[in-house]
Amino acid sequence: MNDDELTGQSRPARPRFVWSVVAAALFFLPLGLVAVFFSWRTDVWNRRGEADKARRASRWALAFIVVTLVVGVLVYVALIGALLALGAFSGGQ
Repeated sequence: MNDDELTGQSRPARPRFVWSVVAAALFFLPLGLVAVFFSWRTDVWNRRGEADKARRASRWALAFIVVTLVVGVLVYVALIGALLALGAFSGGQ
């Protein structure tokens, strides 16, 4: 049993708002905005006292944060690879 089960109270779900904004701004905006949306919904459900819906939205936010990071890294790697293949980083004339 954890502390929440012993006290009968549950902690509010984590909104993960900062991480979703960072992921959206630095990695891949379209998926990051979905993560921001779910983070915002987590906060709304927490305020309304709907713990199950808040936890579900928090899990979705985390999933979209991870997907945003993975897709963003893949896009950056592909972009750098394409630039290398085109010789954009070569010093010659």
